[in-house]
Amino acid sequence: MSEDLRARVFSVLRKNINESGEGTLVVIRVEEGDEEALFIESDELVFKTPIKSLTGRENAALISFLSRTLKIPSSKIDIVYGVRERVKRVLISDIDPDDLITKLLRVVRLI
Repeated sequence: MSEDLRARVFSVLRKNINESGEGTLVVIRVEEGDEEALFIESDELVFKTPIKSLTGRENAALISFLSRTLKIPSSKIDIVYGVRERVKRVLISDIDPDDLITKLLRVVRLI
């Protein structure tokens, strides 16, 4: 990844990841897609999954994906806003925002 592209991805991640008193909050939009992956579209983080949106199962898929990707227990990940919406706020406990950004830089894809 070129330095310019890396800086742009970092900027988008920084915009969508914030520290709270309870952990790190991540804003993620969930959409249907061919595979499970985390993308950057415009200035948003987008999780694509083959599971139909707004069925409730996409929430479990998102939590499972983040748990596997970040190598943290799913019990440390909770959707605190948007359970029935496309845009979700995900609270991740016991991870520093900068560490989270570093881990996500390795897996995020661009559209």
